[in-house]
Amino acid sequence: MKIRPTLKQLATLFPVPLYVVGGAVRDCLLGVDGKDIDLASSLTPDEVKKALEGTQFRALPTSPKLGTLKIKGGGEEYEYTSFRSDSYTGDGSHTPESVRFTDSIYEDALRRDFTANAVYYDISEERFVDPLGGIKDIENRILRAARDPYGVLREDGLRLLRMVRIACSCGFETEPALYSAAKKNASLLKNINNGRIGDEFAKILVCDTENGVSGAHSRAVRMLIDFGLINYILPELMEGDKFPQRADFHKYDVLEHTLKVFELSPPAVRIAALFHDISKPSQKLATGKMAGHEFAGAEMLRKKLSQLCFPKDVIERQARLVECHMYDLKCETREQKLRLFIQKNYDIMDDLIDLKNADYEGSGMEGPNPSSKRMREVFERMKAEGVPFTIKDLQVGGKELIDLGIPENKRSAILKELLESAANDKNLLSKQAQFEFLRSKTPI
Repeated sequence: MKIRPTLKQLATLFPVPLYVVGGAVRDCLLGVDGKDIDLASSLTPDEVKKALEGTQFRALPTSPKLGTLKIKGGGEEYEYTSFRSDSYTGDGSHTPESVRFTDSIYEDALRRDFTANAVYYDISEERFVDPLGGIKDIENRILRAARDPYGVLREDGLRLLRMVRIACSCGFETEPALYSAAKKNASLLKNINNGRIGDEFAKILVCDTENGVSGAHSRAVRMLIDFGLINYILPELMEGDKFPQRADFHKYDVLEHTLKVFELSPPAVRIAALFHDISKPSQKLATGKMAGHEFAGAEMLRKKLSQLCFPKDVIERQARLVECHMYDLKCETREQKLRLFIQKNYDIMDDLIDLKNADYEGSGMEGPNPSSKRMREVFERMKAEGVPFTIKDLQVGGKELIDLGIPENKRSAILKELLESAANDKNLLSKQAQFEFLRSKTPI
């Protein structure tokens, strides 16, 4: 395992072996570069702070009860946890009822979730320590609970989502006893904080990028459905199961179509892919038609992802993609209007085209999508012409408005009018022409 010099130096300051443990060790054994480094030893937090006094390293407590610290030094940062044994209430709510620090690496391994995450690497001795047989499970691509799977999952319901993500991102199969326990314990998610669910769900949606396992994201969402976990995250998705669509446009029902589109989508549009048709069933049942499902779906996305504590900018961008995915579906929009649409939505245009392509292919259609092909051609033509997409792209601005004596309360509207006019008028692309446009708005 590759160990940074700073980390080796840190290990020399510990009077006991210092170990790397968890995902970084698992990934190393899979031949993948690990990201975050988690550390552990038999020292308590107070003992760690004492050992690091007067050195370049600082120990900052994060949870004294759980024995966790942040260790900073040499431009690096590590998460540290003392060896411990935990006791839980068994309702899946995550926080241990009591914690007992221990000198035993075996006891510490037993409190972890899966054997693949319970392999330790002794930094000073440069050797792996494997109390629970995790190395063999990693080699065999098996995800196994660290002990009784039912008990492991009952301790922290979020482990259900971690199980899905790790199994898929690493290309593992779930061991039968763990699979059975997960099927019986999906309801544990109802005791988990929405923010924690949202964090794990976001990772699941792009888990194919974690270790480069092709199709991992698609397999993961299907596992969420299989285990019934989706009912505690996005139950509306299941309303599309066996909900028919027009056979001349769609080969699959709403749910299967959505899963196909999600599978075919690049990471940047996968949230939108899950929501793009999610409101078709409710729209059809409420109005007799699916028309307008894109706007209902965008509102559902905003509501659901806000509940799951997704960042506001992510929510709004994905909602806009959902709202726009039906635009110019039949290629009947006049180009003048299409250019205004592209100008207004230039910042999401590449992602929107990707979503429209996935939507088309995920419907079972063959060949290129005429709508996205046309949108791409017009977008590229506008860029080649030098069409401004934002007010900042205009060659005139505040100085010219002031010089021309245009009142402050009218400046924003005039610049917006100029911008939109330039989308279709090639004569408005030069600085002089734009200045003349402003001059024409000068009050008499």
